[in-house]
Amino acid sequence: MRTAILGLVAVGLLASGSVQAAVVFSDNFDGYGSTTILNAADTVFGGNWVTTDGTVDYIAPAGSFSSLCRGTGGCVDLDGSSSNAGIFSTATTFGPGAYTLAMTLFGSGRGSTESVTITLGNWSVTLPSIGSGDDASTSFLVSTTGGVLSFSNAGGDNVGAILSSVELSTDGPSPVPEPGTLILLGLGLLGLGFVLRRSIK
Repeated sequence: MRTAILGLVAVGLLASGSVQAAVVFSDNFDGYGSTTILNAADTVFGGNWVTTDGTVDYIAPAGSFSSLCRGTGGCVDLDGSSSNAGIFSTATTFGPGAYTLAMTLFGSGRGSTESVTITLGNWSVTLPSIGSGDDASTSFLVSTTGGVLSFSNAGGDNVGAILSSVELSTDGPSPVPEPGTLILLGLGLLGLGFVLRRSIK
């Protein structure tokens, strides 16, 4: 009898569990070729990224300037080489919800101090003082109405912050159980009540 009760309690607890976080977008900039490309066209990034209002540079893992990536593989200089820093955005538009954004972001490595604004739909944050040798890698909990993820480096001197990885995950666990989960939990509790009632008689 005790085993049956414990089993029903376990079913109820499992039914009330929530979905874990899942990666919806990830890029480490390693797969875009072996040649560094200044003022890289959108086609360089395989349809994953779009640059507007200026330029960015693609820095290949073993190409020219690869030391700026600090051994992480490929990376992107967010200020390009046209004296006009671009807005570097995902080609994918993300839906409304809660996300975790993790990124590897370094200072320029060339003596400058950078400011980078990151947006995801209506959510935005600015990292204002990234020194040349700084590791500004970080993560954020993001709540957004939905949109593209973008990085914008302030300035226009051909020296920008270095982005070397991006990972966006849905934030779990979900705060509201799914309707099916509630039904399973209810059935588990009903079964538990039935077993307890029988054991009392």
